[in-house]
Amino acid sequence: MSSSSGSMSDLDSPPEAAAKSGSSQSSFAIESAEGLPIRGTFTLPRNARAYVIIVHGFKGFREWGFFPWVSEQFARHHIASVRFDMSRNGIGDRPDEFDRLDLFENDTYSTQLSDLRSVIGYAEAHPELRHLPLFLLGHSRGGAAVILTAAATPSVRGIVTWSSIASVDRWNDEAKRKWRDEGFIDATNSRTGQAMRVSTKLLDDCETNSEALDIERAVGALQRPALIVHGVRDESVPVEEGKRIAAAGQTVSLLLIGNAGHTYGAIHPLVTVPDELQLAFNISERFVRTYT
Repeated sequence: MSSSSGSMSDLDSPPEAAAKSGSSQSSFAIESAEGLPIRGTFTLPRNARAYVIIVHGFKGFREWGFFPWVSEQFARHHIASVRFDMSRNGIGDRPDEFDRLDLFENDTYSTQLSDLRSVIGYAEAHPELRHLPLFLLGHSRGGAAVILTAAATPSVRGIVTWSSIASVDRWNDEAKRKWRDEGFIDATNSRTGQAMRVSTKLLDDCETNSEALDIERAVGALQRPALIVHGVRDESVPVEEGKRIAAAGQTVSLLLIGNAGHTYGAIHPLVTVPDELQLAFNISERFVRTYT
C-alpha cells in the first residue's frame, strides 16, 4: 500500500487526550540485567482488548515526539500500551534530556534486546495486562529489537515496525577501521547539538553476535503476523530496507507511505499531527485490532 498526504491536525495536550481516552497513566522503574534502571509508562484504558509495548530507536526516548501521542491514540481504541526508555539510551532522571551519555556510549543491540525482554516479563505480570494479547511496535532501531525479540518470544501475538532498519551492520570497512583506531565514533544529535559518543562495544556486539542479530533471518523465522510501515522519503533508513524486511517474511504486510520521512513528519515536541503519522497509526491500530 502507499499513500501521500500534506495537511496537519491539531494535537490534544496530554491531559486532554487522557481525559478523552478515559485512560490512566502510571510510571514504573525496573532493573536491567546490568542493574541499570529501565523507566517506563503504562497507559491503561478501560476495557482494554490488547496491549502494545512501544520501543524507541537510536537517540530516541519514550517521551519523544509521537510516542506519548501513540499511547493515547491506542487508549482511545481500548488498547493499552507500555513505552519505556532503554537502560542505556542516555536519558537519566529527566525524561527528555540526554544527561547520561556515559551510559549511551556503551550501549549495544544485545543490551537493548535484554531490556525489551525485561519489560515484556514485567508487563506480562501486570494484573491488568497479563490476560491480554501482546503486540510489539518499534521505530527505527527499535524495529530491529522488536523483530529479533518476537522471533524468540512465543507470547507475542504480532509486531509492527515503523521505519525499521534491515541490518545492524551499517558501516563500511573504512568507517570500521577508523572506529577501531579511535576507539569511538560520534553521532550528532541534530535536535540538541550534542555529540553522542559510541564506543567499539557496539561494533564488537555486531560482529560477535551477527547470527543472533540477523534481522532478515529473524523475520523469516517469525510465524506470527507482522506489519512493516516505511516512508518512501525516509532520509535516515532507506525505504529499500523496509522492502527487504517484508520480502524476508512469510506472514508480513508492507505499508509504504508516499510523502513520509523517517518520523512521518513528527518533531519534538509534537505540536501538530501530520497526516502521514495519522495514517501510520490508523493502519497499525487496525492491524492490532484484526489480530486480537
